[in-house]
Amino acid sequence: MENYRFTKNWFLHSEIKKYLEYFLDKTKQNNILEIGCYEGMSSTFFADNFLDNKGSSMICVDPYLKIDDNDHKTLLQDNEESNFDHNMSICKNIGKITIHKITSDDFFSINKNTFNFIYIDGCHMCEFIKRDLENSFNVLQKNGIMWMDDYLGGDGIQIKKTMDEFLEKYNGRYELINKGYQLAIRKY
Repeated sequence: MENYRFTKNWFLHSEIKKYLEYFLDKTKQNNILEIGCYEGMSSTFFADNFLDNKGSSMICVDPYLKIDDNDHKTLLQDNEESNFDHNMSICKNIGKITIHKITSDDFFSINKNTFNFIYIDGCHMCEFIKRDLENSFNVLQKNGIMWMDDYLGGDGIQIKKTMDEFLEKYNGRYELINKGYQLAIRKY
């Protein structure tokens, strides 16, 4: 990680970083979708640790400041996008990564892939979260894992409520595998 450029280290202490290796086999083919990339700390973690299999791939989706209602405007003021570009250009397995600098809604409207692992840390506005959860679950493979950030963060109550409503709607179609600051499920 010495050549990477990061200004925030939120991901270093995350549950996903601590526990993902128990749920996702590094040696098997992984097809990963990441919604919300910021400077690419999670992206490089996935690329450097879970894409070694010949058939593995990853898609990163983040519009950065290309939309007016970006809830991260206060965090996206300096070099975050250029840091992401730099970090991705030097990460392991860069040839297996596709980057879409568009909204997740726009991505899902053109996506034809399914994934065995999806990490959601995109827009924190409830209507976006709801669509990201629904759209992601629809392209999540059987036994695939969907890991969601900020379950107990951000504006807290609204994010948690939105995710809890999703869990209730899909009750019986997944196994809950992590419930803390982050939320994770495995699809039946």
